[in-house]
Amino acid sequence: MRMTFPMSRNAQMALCFLGVINFFILSLTSYLALKSLPSVRTVSDGVLKDSQSDGTQNPTTFNPILWAKLNRISHELNVSGVATDGALISGDAIMSFVYVMHNPRLCQGVDVVDFIIIVHSAPANLERRKRIRESFANESLFLPFHVRVAFLLGRTTNQTLDDLVRKEHLVNNDSVAGDFIDSYHNLTFKGVMGYRWVSEHCRNAKFVLKIDDDVIVNTFALLQSFYKHMNRKRSIFCNVWQANTMEILRQGKWQVSDHIFRNHHTFPYSYCSGFVVILTTDLMAPLSQAARLTPFFWIDDVYLFGMLPYVVGGVTFHHYCLDQFLSLQEQVLMRCLNTSNIECSVFASVVRDNSFWFVWDMILHKHNSMPWSIETELVV
Repeated sequence: MRMTFPMSRNAQMALCFLGVINFFILSLTSYLALKSLPSVRTVSDGVLKDSQSDGTQNPTTFNPILWAKLNRISHELNVSGVATDGALISGDAIMSFVYVMHNPRLCQGVDVVDFIIIVHSAPANLERRKRIRESFANESLFLPFHVRVAFLLGRTTNQTLDDLVRKEHLVNNDSVAGDFIDSYHNLTFKGVMGYRWVSEHCRNAKFVLKIDDDVIVNTFALLQSFYKHMNRKRSIFCNVWQANTMEILRQGKWQVSDHIFRNHHTFPYSYCSGFVVILTTDLMAPLSQAARLTPFFWIDDVYLFGMLPYVVGGVTFHHYCLDQFLSLQEQVLMRCLNTSNIECSVFASVVRDNSFWFVWDMILHKHNSMPWSIETELVV
């Protein structure tokens, strides 16, 4: 039962006045945040853009469309309502951390990196990172294409594990670790860190492939299918959940507090299934800068691939259906690979640890049994 209390007219007027003041404060905060950003992109028609191709930098100009987007998100996340809630922190905090470990030269040595694979990985998952390096991120298998991999990590409070992770980086030099605790609720930190790192250190990449560390990728099929997409701009390729179709859960693992999206039963933004997402690299700087302005939301799929592209504007989503190009079940990929004389269109799937090498051997067998040509087209 909800308890209600009578309210005088004066109290109602006072509450209304406070609401107006709150809206003004949110608006002013968004405006000041825009004015304080470094001049690394322009805003036109509500669209955040990267620096000009000639290398000049234009100052960010205030735009009412962008302002309205930020105010909408602030209202939906009820930013001013619960200042101490763990799900809400300032955008600047996301961008203010330092790299604990990284290799700024990872993408150097070639003019173009066709794919930079950024892997969301937990510090304890050393074996998963090892098998990724030895299989679908092993560049020597895919020449003349150039593929690089970076593993995104946070800090661990386990000193023994921390020592192992540091030794791993000394050997492989492919970790990007941020100064925040690695936890499930900090996956959004990890994703924004990936955007920022690519924008700073891997601008010569054509595509960014973001995956979780329990995913296997048929890099042969991926490169074949994406060869004709190499000139796409400001695009995201993923399994897209359309706005107002995915339920907001108020209990369980994906629980969203009642005061957040309180007038919604479904997420009001289109977003990607985050286990496999491909982005054009020209989005990295605008997305990372948008994170400075956009209030934090802990469910990374919604924030990284929904709210931030909404703020950036001008982003094209390409829908890659589950079980046609991507899968959450390794059996779907295995059936696809077993289909004789037909190229398999499923290029990535979640895989169990004890099945990884068996599935990878199937991928190699499929590749070796069919001539590999960059002219092969799998995706329309």
